[in-house]
This record gives sequence, C-alpha cells and structure tokens, in this order.
Amino acid sequence: MARSNKVAVITGGGRGIGKGIARIFTQNGIDVVIAGRNFEKLEKTAAELKSPKAEILCVQTDVSVQTQVERLFDKTMEKFGKVDILVNNAGIAEPMAPITDIDMKLVDDIVGINFKGVYYCARRAVKEMLARKSGNIINIGSVEGLISLPGIAYGPMKAAVHRFTKLLASELAAIPIRVNCICPGLVLTEMMEELSDRDVEVFLVHIPMHKALVPDDVGKLAYFLTSDDARYITGSIIAADSGITAATTGFNTSLQDVEKWMKAAVS
Repeated sequence: MARSNKVAVITGGGRGIGKGIARIFTQNGIDVVIAGRNFEKLEKTAAELKSPKAEILCVQTDVSVQTQVERLFDKTMEKFGKVDILVNNAGIAEPMAPITDIDMKLVDDIVGINFKGVYYCARRAVKEMLARKSGNIINIGSVEGLISLPGIAYGPMKAAVHRFTKLLASELAAIPIRVNCICPGLVLTEMMEELSDRDVEVFLVHIPMHKALVPDDVGKLAYFLTSDDARYITGSIIAADSGITAATTGFNTSLQDVEKWMKAAVS
C-alpha cells in the first residue's frame, strides 16, 4: 500500500490504545508522531511498528505542560511540515476510592493530562490545520464520561472532553476541520494484564456483549473517522463499548458493587 501522505500526532502513543491506533495508521501508510512521557516505551513501540509504509517519530512529551506540547508540534513540523490528524489519547486514571480518599495531587494530574492536555494539543494542531484548511481531531473519551462509574476525577474530565469535542467541532466545521470523540469501554491494554482471567470475566458478565475490545479495534474506528468515508461525521461522541451504554441500566454501579465483584473474582 502506498503512503497516504498524511501525518498524525498521537499522544499517549507508546502503549495501549495509542499504540493500537499508531499500528493501524502506519499499516495504512500514515506517518505518525507518537508522544508520551516515557521515551523508552515510545522507542520500543516505534521499533515494533516499524514499516516501509510509514515513518514514525518519537517525541517525549508531558501534555499537561504547554511548553512541551509546543515542542511536540515544533518537532512534528520540522520533520513532516504539516499535521493532518491529532489523536488526543494521553490520559491517566485514579484508583477506585471514595472522594475523601483520593490524593489531590493525583486529581491535579488527571485534570492536567486528561483535559488541559487535550486543550493544549488541539489548540496548536488547529493552528497548523487552519493553514491547510483541513484536518481531523479525534479525542479519546470514555464510557466513564457517559455513565456513572467509580472514579471521581477521571469520569468528569472525560465528560469535559466530550463537551469540548462538540464545541470545537461546531467552531471548525465550515473549514472543514472535523472533530470527533471515541468513548471506549473495557479495552484489554497492558494495564489489564495486572488482572487475572477471572477478574476480567467478572467485569465481562456486566457488559451486554460479554466482550472486551483490543487496542486495534479503537485504531480501526479512528482510521475510519479520518477517512473520506467519514467526511460528513463531525461532533460525534461514539461509544465503542460492547453495549455498556446501550443497556437500560448500562454499567451504572457503585464502588461497593465493584468491590463485591472483585471479591467474588478471588473467592
């Protein structure tokens, strides 16, 4: 397959969902810039995804720091001369705990990475896209921004990303720069490897399709949204969640319910 001549910046691109998106993009000839705080992981991912179809640039970046975001895009422009696609994927989560037990430094980090980072990256990407009068921005949200799940900071910040997606899409639609948001459900990433098969089974029981996604599933959806086949799709909040948000009661639950399920998993 020939190169598409497109360039994508993917934050949080060294692992998990970001890595899956980078894999699908490079397989389809899109040059990618993967950004993340751990440079060794970025280099490892770049070596794993190396392909004659696309180039990969690694840039160590903490998206909660605006100067580092500016450096990320400066390096992208130096290397490729343009930005066609931005995937705002970088994010962190807090442990499941009552609000009184959450460390406030962690809350600040979640706000900085999960929302301010999205804002910083989108702001700079739009500047570059305006020059070409085209572009695609994909924000990675979460079902936790759509329904109530334990996580007093993560969910609200994802909900803010969803709202930001709508507002930015409306602002940029006439150019056109398209802005959409993917809200994954349970995705089997490296973080999930800490759970036993039984733990995963307990969660799957409460998901209508009883299936989890893999990172490449999100990558394929992201690739579609950047394609001409999706040229009229903007401002959409798309749940890729095996039916969690489609169910009458969804995955609505309490921290106590989750603790109960986890206890059942190890009993």
